[in-house]
Amino acid sequence: MEEIDLYLRRSQVTRERTKALTFKTQEERGRAWAEEHGYSVRKVYRDNLSAWTDTRRPDFEKALNALKRKEVPALWCYAVDRFSRKGAGAVIGLLDAGARLIFDDERLDSADPRDRERIITDAERAKAASDLLSHRVTDTKNGQRRRGVWLGAAPYGLEKDDSGKLRHGQNWKYVLRVLREVADGISARAVARGMNGGPGRLAYRRFMGSIDGSPYRRQPRVRGAAGGRHLAGLHMASRLP
Repeated sequence: MEEIDLYLRRSQVTRERTKALTFKTQEERGRAWAEEHGYSVRKVYRDNLSAWTDTRRPDFEKALNALKRKEVPALWCYAVDRFSRKGAGAVIGLLDAGARLIFDDERLDSADPRDRERIITDAERAKAASDLLSHRVTDTKNGQRRRGVWLGAAPYGLEKDDSGKLRHGQNWKYVLRVLREVADGISARAVARGMNGGPGRLAYRRFMGSIDGSPYRRQPRVRGAAGGRHLAGLHMASRLP
């Protein structure tokens, strides 16, 4: 019995912000296709990574290399957008080389000459959909930034309100203490040791490595004696609600 490989891909949360088809479900579909068409499954490759960005997908590369070396006559994938979102270029070279690609959800098999154009078209559509979504996400995030929304996790000492803007949290007093002490010339390590001995326990690297960056960095700056470190001015208190 001839063998084929299966390629499965999902993201923890897809770019469409919906849960992707699970690995288990994809594999069940692939094995069912193989059995129906008289094949056994040799290997199952899995990537829990985006197919749109330049992220390296180790199992995808292994699956393609096996196909190019003709270790198997075909590679099964649940859908074109699970295979790639980078457009026609991701499939044309393989098709031209005679590789057989099977996309179960669209019922496409490159062994059928009539499916070649559809595979290329669907690959372009997958890319176009991702490009459009990317522009929308970028525009949305830029708009949120202009409105003062903090997009990541709130830094130590701060918290996000219902609108997503930063405000002082219950540990803000420890942030002010650190800034004052370092600005007064106390070494960063000495400040960390003092903090770790009291209720404001704080690991050295967790905070001291970030106080030079946003959102702690605000004008006017204070240059402390400890290594010439630039510190956020204490006027930040007036910048937040």
